[in-house]
Amino acid sequence: MKVKAIYKNWASLPSYFVLESDSPRLEYQINNRSDYDLELEKEYIVYGMTIRDNFTWYFICEESTSRYPGWYPSPFFEVIDSSLSRFWIYTYKKLDNYITQRCVFSFPEWANNHPDFYDRLTDWEEEETAIFKKYKELMDLEFEDPAITEYAQQEEDGWLICWSCYEAWQLFNTLDALIKCPKCEKILNNPRYVKSEYSLARSF
Repeated sequence: MKVKAIYKNWASLPSYFVLESDSPRLEYQINNRSDYDLELEKEYIVYGMTIRDNFTWYFICEESTSRYPGWYPSPFFEVIDSSLSRFWIYTYKKLDNYITQRCVFSFPEWANNHPDFYDRLTDWEEEETAIFKKYKELMDLEFEDPAITEYAQQEEDGWLICWSCYEAWQLFNTLDALIKCPKCEKILNNPRYVKSEYSLARSF
C-alpha cells in the first residue's frame, strides 16, 4: 500500500472534513503535533494500519532510514496504490481490561503482539528493530516507484543482469515491482513483475 502526503496539519484539512469528522479527541491528538514531519507530494509505503477512535491511521517512515514508523491520520494522505502488502495479516483485540478495541493490519509479529511489539520497537529493542528492518526491506520492494526508471536486463532461464555492476543472478519473482542487485544493492525495476488487476491506484 502506498500513499501520498497532501496535508500536514489539522488547519490545512478541507473544511468539509473538519465539520464532518465530529471528533474532538481526533482533533486533540492531531493538534498535539502542530505540524507533522511530512513532505507534501511525497509517496510513502504503509507498513501497518490501525483504526483508533473510529478513525484510520497509517504507520509510515518519514525517512527511508527511519528505524521505526510513526502513525499518521489518513486524511493527510491520498491513496495511490490500494493493494495491501502480502506480508500483512489482520488481528482484532480488546485492550485495557476489554474496554478499548483495536484492529491492526501488519506483519504477524506486530499484529499478533500489538501494542507490545510497537512499544518495544519505538524503544529500539534489538529483536523488534531487526524484525521491522527485515519486513521494511521486503515491503519497500513490493510497490512501484516512479523515481526508479532503470530495469534489470532480462535473460533466459530466469537470469537478470544489473546495469550498474553487471552482476548476473537468477530470479523468478513476479510479485515485487522492484528488485535489489545482490552485489551492488542498486534498486531496479523488476522486468518480470506482473501487476495484479487489483493493484489499481485509487483515491479515498
